[in-house]
Formats: sequence, C-alpha cells, structure tokens
Amino acid sequence: MIMNIMKMDIKYYLMSKRIYSTLLIFILLSLSARVEAQFGEPELKNKSESRNLYDEGYKSGFGFLFTINDFGFGAGGQFRKTINTNTEGLITLRVTGIKDPKEQTYIDYYFGFKTTPNKYKRIISIPLNIGVKRRLFAEQISDNFRVFTSISAGPVLAYSFPYFNDSNNNGFQENNINVYGISEKSYDIFTGWRGGEPHYGWNGNIELGIDFGSNFANLTTLQFGYTFNYFKDGLQIMQPKEPKLTPRGQLQYDNMGNLLLTDSFDARKFYGSAQISFIFGWMWK
Repeated sequence: MIMNIMKMDIKYYLMSKRIYSTLLIFILLSLSARVEAQFGEPELKNKSESRNLYDEGYKSGFGFLFTINDFGFGAGGQFRKTINTNTEGLITLRVTGIKDPKEQTYIDYYFGFKTTPNKYKRIISIPLNIGVKRRLFAEQISDNFRVFTSISAGPVLAYSFPYFNDSNNNGFQENNINVYGISEKSYDIFTGWRGGEPHYGWNGNIELGIDFGSNFANLTTLQFGYTFNYFKDGLQIMQPKEPKLTPRGQLQYDNMGNLLLTDSFDARKFYGSAQISFIFGWMWK
C-alpha cells in the first residue's frame, strides 16, 4: 500500500515537473518574441514621391540676382523655364565689374580716399548667359532644400573708361607735380565715361546651388560657383607704361626733357573669379 502511494507521488511529481518545464519554456519563448518585436527593425513605410515645379504646374519664373566675386558686386535678373521634372532653362543678364588680379587698392583712413597704384582703366561688363539647371538627389533630399547644378555661357559686352586724366596720352599717371612737373588726377566712378570704348568677349558660369522653401511660388536661391570672361584682344586694365630708371633708381629724360618710359603691364585676355549669388523672385503657372 505504502509502495503504491509512493509510486503515485513520484508519478504526479514527474508529471507536474514536466508541466512546469513546458510552461516555463512557453513563457520564455513568448518573452523572446516580445523582445524581438520591440527591438527589431521597424516596418518600412513607402516614401512619398518628391515634388517638382514641372508636375505642380510652375512653368516660368523670374528673380533679381545679386553677386559677389573678386571683381566686386554685381546685379541683374534671371528668367527660368521648366523643361521637365528636374531640369530648367536659364537666361541671365547682369551688370558687374572686371578687375585685374594684380590690383591692390589702398584707403586713406583720414580722408576716405581710395587709390589703386598702376591702374589704367575701369571696366564695366554686361554678360548675357543662356544655360541649363539640373536638380540633384531629388529622391534623397527634402523638397524644401533642392540642390542643383547649373552651367551657362554667352556673349559679354565690356566698357572700359579711364582711371585717370592721361593729359599727355603716354599710358602712365604722372600724379606728383614735384616729381613729374604735372599732376594727372584720378577720376571717380562717375567721371571719365566719355573717353571709354566697348569690348566684346565671352562669359561662362559653373555653379552649385540650393533652392529653398516648400512653396514653389516663391523663389529663393543661394549658389556658389566660378565665373570667367575671355576677350580675344585683351583688356588693358593696368598701366601699359612705367618710367625708365637709371641704375640708381632715378628718372630718365630725353634731350627734350620728356620722361622716358618702358613697357609695364600687358593686356589680359582671361579673367576668372569664384562667385556667390543670391536670387529672390517668384514662379508662376
């Protein structure tokens, strides 16, 4: 009797142990599934298609353009025409200056005067460019931060006018009456225009920029790039002549008492500069 009872107890013990083990395994598997669900990768959501000017009906646009480069400041306008979802055509007209890389401007801080030694001509340029603009990473970058690259080229009209009153037409500024016997005064930016002449060449721009804003009707652009000008005959911006000196550094004169001169700076054909541009305007349907 006692033996039978002991056998039954052992049997119930083994059965309960088996049940508890099975239950424990089930609980552990459930916890593991929850942990995996909690820390696993989230479900991927379908990304909405990027917006663009063409599909939303904005076919044309105009913006006022302001530039800063090694030549100074410039201003103009830009017309845009959408071609397809990520491409636009560009027509840009602006007015800016051209300077020689060898120019060095000095300022008199007492009187506020500016002077550029050896400068011969001032140059105002008006380039007309036709180009194309292409949006980059449209699917990867937010639509309110539209990265693009552009390239454009076209003719440029440059107008050169004297930097100083070259009264004896010798290509050198004799600006000290005690040294040269005469004093040829420098012109300001508003004078000397009558003595100018036009020049024709080519201009080009390569740029990387950003169009800002989710409202495509407003045009706000920042772009960085490189601009260049080429003139077949060159532009004489720096003085073509300079005084001829003795070995001791003294001025030389001919028998008639005229100052002897020698060649100085040559005319340059190519002018290039890094450039930053800001464009503000609007697009329309």
